[in-house]
Amino acid sequence: MDCLKQAQSQARPMRSRLGFTMSAGPPLATFVLIGLNVAVFLLGPVLLGDAWPGAWALWPEATPIESAAFIDVGTEWYRWITAGFVHFGLWHIGMNMLALWQLGQSLEPALGRWRFVGLYAGSLLGSSAAVQIIGTGGQLTAVGGASGAIFGLLAAYGVVLKRLRLPYTSVLVIAAIFIGGPLVSELIPGFAFFSGLSWQGHLGGAVAGAIIMLAMFRGVDRREKATRAAT
Repeated sequence: MDCLKQAQSQARPMRSRLGFTMSAGPPLATFVLIGLNVAVFLLGPVLLGDAWPGAWALWPEATPIESAAFIDVGTEWYRWITAGFVHFGLWHIGMNMLALWQLGQSLEPALGRWRFVGLYAGSLLGSSAAVQIIGTGGQLTAVGGASGAIFGLLAAYGVVLKRLRLPYTSVLVIAAIFIGGPLVSELIPGFAFFSGLSWQGHLGGAVAGAIIMLAMFRGVDRREKATRAAT
């Protein structure tokens, strides 16, 4: 038994085709993220009542007067994080968690657990930053949901496919639909099919996810170049 443990401790970590140290076992980080989103959705009403979505969401168009007038409206820093865990209905959280599960079970093992968490967190913050910078077209609207971070995972997945020289046009089509559709709905009032979706959050998350993924690959390339030079 001791010999087996010693052999396991001395075994070199496995690397994926992408050049990252793989995480063994089930995608635990994905499970935890899904669990956190579901827990917030279930416990939010218990802790804060009906005002809980607004109390944790982003309000990019809120003025100081409006923030003082309403108990659930504000511009606090923590909303950049909590907004990514706010969902406005069963359909909203159900679709987002399904997408998170599908992307997480592919990306987490290949990237490694902590890189995956970093990618998700960076995409979430990128999404919140875009919402705050671009705004919501002058309307006082609460913005929340995991879709911004999920679009970061989607963009990263597209970068991975391109890296592996695999078809990635389907990823571009999905991104174009769920970023362009809400934008058109905002510009054309009668085109309401995608109304209620934040193209700003989707765009910010996608840009952040792509940049983070490219930076990770740059690190891989540098390491492999140094290894070749050493040999």
